[in-house]
Amino acid sequence: EEEYKIDSLFYRICYFCFILGVNFYQNRCSKARCVSLIIVAVNCCMNLYLVGYIAYLCLSQKFEANRVATSIAMGTWVLQATLSTLFLAFWQSRNEPGKVIELLYEANKGAGIHHSRHCLVEIVRSFYFAIGLTIVFKVGLMIAYQFDYKVGFMDEELPMVFGDRRLFLIVQFSCMYCMLCWTVALFIFSLLVHSTYFEFRYFNEQVRSIKCNYENRTDEALCNYLLELMKTHSRLTECVKSLDKMFNRYAFLMIATIIPVTIFSLFMITHRPDRTCVMQVLLSCPLVFFCLFTFFTLVDPPSQLHDTIYSTKSALCANTHIWFPYRPNVYHSALAFACHLDQTNLGVSIWGFAVVSKPLVLTTLSVMVTCLATFLQLGDC
Repeated sequence: EEEYKIDSLFYRICYFCFILGVNFYQNRCSKARCVSLIIVAVNCCMNLYLVGYIAYLCLSQKFEANRVATSIAMGTWVLQATLSTLFLAFWQSRNEPGKVIELLYEANKGAGIHHSRHCLVEIVRSFYFAIGLTIVFKVGLMIAYQFDYKVGFMDEELPMVFGDRRLFLIVQFSCMYCMLCWTVALFIFSLLVHSTYFEFRYFNEQVRSIKCNYENRTDEALCNYLLELMKTHSRLTECVKSLDKMFNRYAFLMIATIIPVTIFSLFMITHRPDRTCVMQVLLSCPLVFFCLFTFFTLVDPPSQLHDTIYSTKSALCANTHIWFPYRPNVYHSALAFACHLDQTNLGVSIWGFAVVSKPLVLTTLSVMVTCLATFLQLGDC
């Protein structure tokens, strides 16, 4: 039974969150939750102040394309980390991840998770790697700022956020704290969406493997099996709706902010009026990597989930063992099942505006490339 449990993998990610002090689960005492609230509030307020200061620098100084692009990217990046920290605390206070995990096991006893457990283990390993990379990157920035080394195209006035360059270290620790929480929230999103995707993929394999074998040797047995599959699909549908309710606002805010960050970060790498600034470009590359990694982490698992949900009906219609030879009882049961599967709006939505799907991802990438080409052409003006 231990192999069926996703909560052991989920806890490995959440345990790091508990180390950071973000623990708002209702089974904790009020004093412990108050301490967590103070820690989160102080760091989020400090980051919001930094975002406001970056906006002030962009509006008050002379316009320089690379400096403004870097400032907007960094400011939005800090804002994303702050919002992710708040969402993480909100999910914990309502125990929404636990509800999704419970629905996953009520649907099909975690069979899909059991067959794809190695993929979930790889996600957890990627989480540890991302945490280590984030810490190394932020510590490297701290050391560079302490020795007054110019990092990338960063605004030289940014370390004076508190009036003294030495106090900028406090802001950097606060940013690193929220970025670590952002990494936790991002991998919770990835782990739960991938788990639901594996459950639907296993369910599709069950639909494809329907045959008139020893277990379903009579029409009545086959009709009953189709009815059980319909009930399983209904439970999986409830799980997807709960997943969408948990992540739709988070996906909307993260995707809406990561698109301009990715465009501006790519702009500052590709737009190089001075060919001698190779070192600045190299130091700005980690920001581009993090932006691209975050974008594909946000859109790839939900688009795979939507594609798998949509392909269930195709798997049912392609199974000739159900439709031939013609049997009235089986035919009507399969037809009812096909009508039940006709739900094209299932998946993780962007606050209800649109479901994240592969066509949406392709359209978004096309718009991003078009905007980047436009900015590169206007960058010399």
